[in-house]
Amino acid sequence: MQQTDYIFLDTETTGLNHDGADEVLEIAIIDASGRTLLNTLVRPLSKTEWPQAQAVHGIRPQDVINAPTLESLLPKIAAICANKTVVCYNAPFDAGFFSRGFFSEIKCAMREFAEINPDSNSWLKLADAASLTNYQQSGSFHRALADAQACRHIWLIGIPQLEQEYPPLKNTNVFAALILDGDESIPIIFNQIFPNQIRFLSVGDQCKFWMQDDLEEINIYRPRTVGGYGKIATCTKEKNPVLFKFLSDGHKVKMQLEQKSDDGLTFTVLVQASNRIIRSVKPTDSSIACSPIDNEIFNCFIAERSGMCEAIGAWEDFRQIEAEISQRCKAQGGRFYKSSAKGAKFAIIFSPYAHDPSGILKWIEKGYKVTTFDKALIHFGLEEMWNIPRYLAHVEALKHDFESNL
Repeated sequence: MQQTDYIFLDTETTGLNHDGADEVLEIAIIDASGRTLLNTLVRPLSKTEWPQAQAVHGIRPQDVINAPTLESLLPKIAAICANKTVVCYNAPFDAGFFSRGFFSEIKCAMREFAEINPDSNSWLKLADAASLTNYQQSGSFHRALADAQACRHIWLIGIPQLEQEYPPLKNTNVFAALILDGDESIPIIFNQIFPNQIRFLSVGDQCKFWMQDDLEEINIYRPRTVGGYGKIATCTKEKNPVLFKFLSDGHKVKMQLEQKSDDGLTFTVLVQASNRIIRSVKPTDSSIACSPIDNEIFNCFIAERSGMCEAIGAWEDFRQIEAEISQRCKAQGGRFYKSSAKGAKFAIIFSPYAHDPSGILKWIEKGYKVTTFDKALIHFGLEEMWNIPRYLAHVEALKHDFESNL
């Protein structure tokens, strides 16, 4: 698209329009060359005062007494915007004051800038984004014309400069391996790659792994990003049992970029022991075993609530089982806890990945008696609510996969 096809629009209003009651007080539109196409105050039809908004932009009720209404300006605005791409900073806000489909095409400079800015994990205020692009503001922010001019600079200069500095990758081949003792490597099997985030990485960067119990995916984020922003890849727990085992045992796992070229990216996966004391336990260590189940099982919680997959069941059935266990514990004068607690006596291990000696020892060292999900279901008389043979078959398959990689 040619630069001349863009126009830049900004409004100042009586408020944030959260309830649909706020109105436009000022509107400005400029073209790609910076020429002003429209710059006018607007008289609201319903609002008579707006003290909070006035403190921000300075537009007073007496300033707009003789101004045109937005409705009277709509034909002119429509003519200016016809066959053009309208660019706003926070486009959903500005577009919210117009009827749906009023603009044939609209772009959001705020969101586009956030996508290409490697140093931000959120949408930035207009003034902050303008400053990062070395924009020299001639007027005060929070007036429509000045903000439209800043938006133009961010869209036509700031974003292209960042795109030039961080060009899209020509090749998105990504290889990563977990290096074990003896220099044996286990490749990471990725589920999805996000090239728009990978392009920000430099050699030596250490990316973070994050997972949630009730989700099958493990997410990988680039450094200094949080809250879901900066995701570079995902992988599944099922296809990466050794990686998942390290993560579920509390180890800190990072993926360090070793090489970046047109041929792709190569990572090494680094494992750092967690702060808690971890005893070295071989998968075949028979001295570590589940506790005999006694009446203390009626004060329990389900530990290692992860690893759910089609091979063993569904979260909906799991939650029904939780409800049944809770009722049976209550009937016996006990309590079912949603997570580990001082009052709990038994830890019931659910995750098929944690049925090994190290998984059991982890909870014994925390002071709990330990049993597994299948044994607990049989004790509570709930075996008909779960396919226990299929569950145990998956446990054994994972043990085999894990031990064959050691």
